[in-house]
Amino acid sequence: ETSIKKHSCTSTCCLVGGMGALVSAPLSAAGTCLGGCAGSCLAAGCCKLATSGNVSSEQAARCVLVWLQVFTATLATLAAATPMHWLPWTCDKLNTVGMGSVGVCECNGGEKEKCWSDQLVYRAEAAGFIVFIGLLAMTVSGCGHGASRSYAVAKFMAVFVLGLIFLFIPNSLFDAFGTFATLASSVFLIAQAVLLIDFAYSWNELWYGNALMARRRDVGLRGYRLWLGAVVGSSAILFITSISFSIYFFVTFSSTAARIINVVAMIIAVSLLVMSIWDWCEHGALLTSCVVMAYTAWLICETLAALPQGPTPPSWLGLSICAVSLAASTQGVGFGGSPSDTMHQPGGAREAALMEPGEAPSVNAAAAAPSTPPLESQQEGVSSSNIKDFAVQSMVHAAATLYVASLLAPKAGDVTFALHATSLFVALLLYGWSLIAPKVLTGRNFSS
Repeated sequence: ETSIKKHSCTSTCCLVGGMGALVSAPLSAAGTCLGGCAGSCLAAGCCKLATSGNVSSEQAARCVLVWLQVFTATLATLAAATPMHWLPWTCDKLNTVGMGSVGVCECNGGEKEKCWSDQLVYRAEAAGFIVFIGLLAMTVSGCGHGASRSYAVAKFMAVFVLGLIFLFIPNSLFDAFGTFATLASSVFLIAQAVLLIDFAYSWNELWYGNALMARRRDVGLRGYRLWLGAVVGSSAILFITSISFSIYFFVTFSSTAARIINVVAMIIAVSLLVMSIWDWCEHGALLTSCVVMAYTAWLICETLAALPQGPTPPSWLGLSICAVSLAASTQGVGFGGSPSDTMHQPGGAREAALMEPGEAPSVNAAAAAPSTPPLESQQEGVSSSNIKDFAVQSMVHAAATLYVASLLAPKAGDVTFALHATSLFVALLLYGWSLIAPKVLTGRNFSS
């Protein structure tokens, strides 16, 4: 009887085991199949997504670069602001497999959080820098159409993927990148000056053109006075703000070098303002000069921040100025881009506003009117001027990633101080040249 029970139990166990194997085998096969299919579908979806996002105009290509810059800066800001929320857990998990000190997890000691924040900024901005340099390399090597007009989504994905890969690369490499970014950020400050100067000229031209149009249409001149009041009021706010910050910097920082740079730069800015509203300077404008004064005050702050005991400029303000200048570049501002705004066109708002209905344009306006450009060499339907513009925009954005890195993870030093001081006076020199160039180069047309 006992042997019968054992045989019966064994048979039952075998039956149950066989049924379990019979059930689990197809489930296991189904799981493997579904996992493979899901992985294949995910890979196919990512590839399909990466090849999407084609644009058809020069302005759209510029906008993609700006949004790519915004995405990179946002990624750096968010990662640097939240390292304690996810990096300790990640490094602990890596430590269980003997990789607890790999890449960004090398940070230790009392300043671990600051180390993590700076390293995450460097990694995100380095990823953006590589993407922009890659676009530049593709453009100058004959792939301008693909670089500027195709695979917009892939550019964003490249920044994110490179950022993830960089998490496992030693910190020493990104410490070197941070030093390079701090020193090279002065290049972007000069480029940003060009963008802001052109933006300020366009802003003044737009509002002054609106005032002239209001004067032509409004018998009571109310609209004309309102527009002029807006120009003067905005100029006054920028002027008072600039002078106030300059005085604050002079009183707060007693360093001889800091005070000399502060006073000399502001004297030059005020002198250029006086020159711009002088009748001799036909191309000058009060609003433009006040924008330059405000930017001069910001550059003074940036320069003083490089001192060991210098101020810490608010990151949000630096990012905002950077965003305004780069957003202006999408409208053709700076570096000879093709203007997207009618205010940039020769014989702009001022000429148009002064004409009565049905009146023919003046001789000067007709002479300045754009003629049909000659047929340009093209790359797959994109003109050579558009290719050149995209290459310049890629260089500007590559420099902007270095500036954002230096802004979010600043490093003080004498060399940085000297370079930022140089960029301050170069910016003022560029604005001064924009005022006197029409008088010096009389054979050139500066109306556009």
